[in-house]
Amino acid sequence: MDSSQKVATALSILLAMIMLCGGSGFLSYVYGYQSGHEASYNQGYTQGRTEGYDEGYDVGYQSGYEAGFKPGQEQKETSNVYTPQNPTYQEMKIFLTQDTTNLNEYTPDEYVCTDFAASVNNNADAEGLRCAIVDVFYPEGYGHTIVAFETTDKGLIFIEPQFDQEVQLTIGQSYSQTNSFTPAPRDDTINRYLVIW
Repeated sequence: MDSSQKVATALSILLAMIMLCGGSGFLSYVYGYQSGHEASYNQGYTQGRTEGYDEGYDVGYQSGYEAGFKPGQEQKETSNVYTPQNPTYQEMKIFLTQDTTNLNEYTPDEYVCTDFAASVNNNADAEGLRCAIVDVFYPEGYGHTIVAFETTDKGLIFIEPQFDQEVQLTIGQSYSQTNSFTPAPRDDTINRYLVIW
């Protein structure tokens, strides 16, 4: 092997080593960049999501608590829970006079007894008054929905929310006849009722 062949061989080996080192360096760079980018993205995403959720939860919780807490109500040191109170009979009557749910129009399949009851219930809760939904069960799967207040001075009072009228529930008796309403188009004999607080 003459000197020019030795130089060519040495240059070829040197060039191969440079290419090998350069190629492995480039591959290491690409792998490191991708791994580092993915790891930092995942860490940043997780940290941002967690901090954002925690901060949003705290702000939303405090805002909801403040909206539900009414001046004059006692705040228990052991709890941050807002609890509606049972009204007196007079407080219930005043609330019903001021509540306008009974002015809504009954619209079959759109705004029915359940909607009236839910509206009165939600409005009472917004005023800090404890109000129950009462499901009344008739024969053949039919029924009706009203509300009730557990007054502190006269006990449990049932209210027909469509008329703001006190009603009586007597099992085995017609709801409309017992309360002097227009007779129902079907049998409205009360089989049972369920008071839901």
